[in-house]
Amino acid sequence: MTRFRPHSLKQQEAIFSTSKITCCITGIQWGKSTVGAVWLKRLIHADKNPLTAWLVTAPTYKIMEQATLPAFLAVMQGCGTFNDQKKIFTTHWGSKVYFRTGTEPDSVVGITNVGGIWGDEAGKYSLYFWDNIQARASLRDAPIMLTTSPYTLNWLFKDFIKKRKDFCKLIGAKSIENPYFSKADWERRKATMDPRRFNAVYGGNFEKLQGLVYGCFDEDLHFCEMPDLSRAVRIVCGVDWGYTSPCAMVVRALMQDRTQIQISETYQTQLTISDKIRVAKAKKLQYNIELFIADPSEPSDIEEFNRNGLPCVAANNDIHKGIQAHYELIKSGRYRVVHDSSPHTIDELSLYHYPEPADLAADDDLKEDVPVKQNDHAMDANRYVTVYLLSDKYQEQKAQVSTPTRANVRGSPWMPERKNKNKQTEVW
Repeated sequence: MTRFRPHSLKQQEAIFSTSKITCCITGIQWGKSTVGAVWLKRLIHADKNPLTAWLVTAPTYKIMEQATLPAFLAVMQGCGTFNDQKKIFTTHWGSKVYFRTGTEPDSVVGITNVGGIWGDEAGKYSLYFWDNIQARASLRDAPIMLTTSPYTLNWLFKDFIKKRKDFCKLIGAKSIENPYFSKADWERRKATMDPRRFNAVYGGNFEKLQGLVYGCFDEDLHFCEMPDLSRAVRIVCGVDWGYTSPCAMVVRALMQDRTQIQISETYQTQLTISDKIRVAKAKKLQYNIELFIADPSEPSDIEEFNRNGLPCVAANNDIHKGIQAHYELIKSGRYRVVHDSSPHTIDELSLYHYPEPADLAADDDLKEDVPVKQNDHAMDANRYVTVYLLSDKYQEQKAQVSTPTRANVRGSPWMPERKNKNKQTEVW
């Protein structure tokens, strides 16, 4: 059995924390993953009920395999066996530890009677994955340990750093606070790195993520209150289909002053086409949506929308064109988001980024000019809308609408035509 001796009072404080949520946010190489593993081991040995489940999470398979899992197996040596295929560690007394990643954000669903959760590199989690993790802790009000370096100003920063909570213990540390960390390397990195990047990676301070695709988005400038929708010219919805990954629907009101305001979102996994139609119909009824602009990769789903009275067209999926158009819209100040209406869109805006040089060197599939394909579903749905609104097709349809406010959906130029049973042309 591996023995562990904390190198500082901060490590000791984290390991023996009894708070509902403990956030251990540090620079790299401080030992936070080991702290998380030892904290969970302490809980597991205090509750030897074989029916108790335990949960270990990481943002990606790569981080789980290279950092999180090795740290856990090292401290749990001699305490049980690990099934690599099922990603389950079974203790000698029968309790199970489940290992799950944010690559499949619903992978934690169904794990019950959870006694404690360790989330490693939690600063990279999507809000959706974090919400699912919290739900696993609800039955027994299980404690949660989050160990991470600070990556960006996402939900972790907003909920637990910016807004201090009584039930949350915060422990922060710099890399240099580990007595085994090279002081020479600290000084070398400090002298050569961008100061903001250094403060985040080694100083353990939250900074805006480097390489953000939409770094021009500023909550202070782009948040707004719900507009008077009677003054909307029309209302449309972008759709990124998803199933294992979330289905994202973003509703945007086009106002008379040329602003485009996101007023609502849907963000959910495991939705069948019937479920998506049900959700879209409810949104259409609530907001009088005139057109759905959808991911073109699922033509059968687009057809089903149209069959069910939901006017839907295939989007242009040119990612470079879409990013450029949406960036310019945000930069112009004409794109706004209703405060509290679209938490997953805001979360993705804080995480959607281009790969760093180290990532490009380690993964041949990544491209320098293409964002990392992760936590991008609301981003895709948004660029579908933005590019369509700039298209010749949209401009032609818009010219057919003479009234300055929204036309009734039936009889509007947004609806495709079809033949009825009597072979007469009618508008859906």
